[in-house]
Amino acid sequence: MVNFNNDAYSDFILFNPNRKEVLAVTGSINGEIIERKKFFLPFEVSSFLPLNNESSTPYVFTSRKNRMAGLYELNNNGKPNSLKTADFNSYPEFINTADVDADGKNEIIISGGAFNGISLLYQEGNKLVEKNIIGGAYYKAAFIDLNNDGYPDIAGYDLMNRSFSYFYNNSQGEFRKVRSIPVPEKPAGIKTFDLNLDSYEDLIFSAGYSINIWYGDFRSSYENTKRIETNYKPDKYIYGDFNKDGLIDLAYLNVEHSLISIFFAKNEFDYYPEIIYLKQSGLRDIIPYYSRFIDGIAALSNEGELHTITNLSSFTEDVNISIGAKPNAISFFDNENNGITDFCFIDEYDKKIKFIVRDNTGIPASYFSQQLFEDHDKIISENHKAGEKNYICFSYNKKLIEVVKADFSNKKISKTVLYSPGAIWDLKVRRENNDEYKIFILYKNGESLNFGVFSYRDLKFSFSNQLIDNIKVFDASLGLNNININYWAEKKDKLSLLKREPGRVSELAEEKISLLKYDIKNIISFTGDLLSMDKDVVFSFINEDERNYAVISTDTFSTVISKKKKSGEFRITSKNNLFFGETRFNGLKKLSVYLPEKNIINRLEFIQKGKNIASTKLADTSQLGSFFIKNMTLKYYHLVYSNIEKGCITIKRLKG
Repeated sequence: MVNFNNDAYSDFILFNPNRKEVLAVTGSINGEIIERKKFFLPFEVSSFLPLNNESSTPYVFTSRKNRMAGLYELNNNGKPNSLKTADFNSYPEFINTADVDADGKNEIIISGGAFNGISLLYQEGNKLVEKNIIGGAYYKAAFIDLNNDGYPDIAGYDLMNRSFSYFYNNSQGEFRKVRSIPVPEKPAGIKTFDLNLDSYEDLIFSAGYSINIWYGDFRSSYENTKRIETNYKPDKYIYGDFNKDGLIDLAYLNVEHSLISIFFAKNEFDYYPEIIYLKQSGLRDIIPYYSRFIDGIAALSNEGELHTITNLSSFTEDVNISIGAKPNAISFFDNENNGITDFCFIDEYDKKIKFIVRDNTGIPASYFSQQLFEDHDKIISENHKAGEKNYICFSYNKKLIEVVKADFSNKKISKTVLYSPGAIWDLKVRRENNDEYKIFILYKNGESLNFGVFSYRDLKFSFSNQLIDNIKVFDASLGLNNININYWAEKKDKLSLLKREPGRVSELAEEKISLLKYDIKNIISFTGDLLSMDKDVVFSFINEDERNYAVISTDTFSTVISKKKKSGEFRITSKNNLFFGETRFNGLKKLSVYLPEKNIINRLEFIQKGKNIASTKLADTSQLGSFFIKNMTLKYYHLVYSNIEKGCITIKRLKG
């Protein structure tokens, strides 16, 4: 990250060593990129950084393949111009800078696994002069004030002896080895920084599946150490105040799984459990990202994609929230019942339900998570009272139900596991009173359709069930008005929509409509108050090879609407493609559908007293996993969905 044009926004310099190319990327407001320019270098760059630890020129670089290091400057277009170089007989790789002799000019430390020991580079006129401190194989070396005398000393990892070696500076830029500390694991990165903000530099290094911190103190003992276990191997790591709470956090990149994970600081010495923030293909490098009003992380992939993770300060037209590796099922809730919509989602990557609670300004402020047994594709948020919510997690056509109870104010999260006797066709939740709520399910067991009720009371669940019909059923949906069950079944040579009530199963099923049974690919049904008349309406999508159908069925009529397959209008492939709720202020609840073949969200309007349908496009989307529509600000409604393509949560303002 640089600022070659000296404006208010940070820019980027990207290197392609194989092609000896430099890409200068000009940044602007909100971290947006406004221009890219490509330049060529006569050598391959292994690493680079500003000479004076600032985002201004000149810059230090190493070229491992060309066995050289040097300084170059960037003009206001980002074009590099070489100033001074130094050649070596071994392979330089890692660099660090500091003023070792208090002459006002920074020197350069050179190290590397295939480099001859540790060397310093001094500027003398138009030349860079090498001064070798020690021979051997020192994988990485960094400047650090070990003895608190105000002059930078050196800590380097000795590959031969598997230890950290300390070299003290006599204040004249001359170094002597004074101490070695065994460290069996080869570190992947060595950095120095005052992590706990006590005015003493700390030594940080990653090794194996851990990030290690050796805290500096007034005695220079480095006896206070911390080992932070990581879920993945940290190939590269960075530090910074990523959530702007005044504490220094840690983030690392794992190349094998191509993900970025963050440890947020709890206090000066402790960290919360890590959170996977980003998973994208081919991630190779990571740096802190600071620009005007922006703090965060920048990551580069080997496919030439630059990803930035920054603090969200407001909801603009479109916002991508990166806080999981592979988000899918998503739902909303109002934690404090204060009109501010919070949201949760299930991360397929680690099978956790993750909660984002927003503050009074609507900005995500708190994060919680709970491990699940399965990766579910549906969450129903049961909003009862402020600060205490229930989240029912399940998947259609599976048996497991996991109920997560959360009290975020007291940081209490618990989980109850329920099992349906058969594969779930539909699930609805209804609050009975302050102490009781019920989970209603329709499930199949063999060829039979069954109805079950999980009742929560006195801090436990009880279960009751009954057989609804013993017939070949294609799909079923549940209505909560007087508890009615609607199901498509094979009846002789026809496909019939049947209706039953649980308390009247001994009576014949009410036949709502029958269709000729052609080559049915799938049926997706939804039952709810679609006409806003406090009565259940059954709305079904039926897909065949050549045509798609929508069937509307009420207490008084049933209507079939046919569309050609190529229109894609009624081609719904999953119940997760449906959302029933408000889409505008003071509006009625509407059924919105995601059409996967067209990548759009449509709102369905029932016209002619419910006998026909009109569609209104609400938004274009990329690949969508799950979605809801809710007002995420005081002025606008938004589409909120799990973005499969980008691996994030996308929030998009609705225009209609």
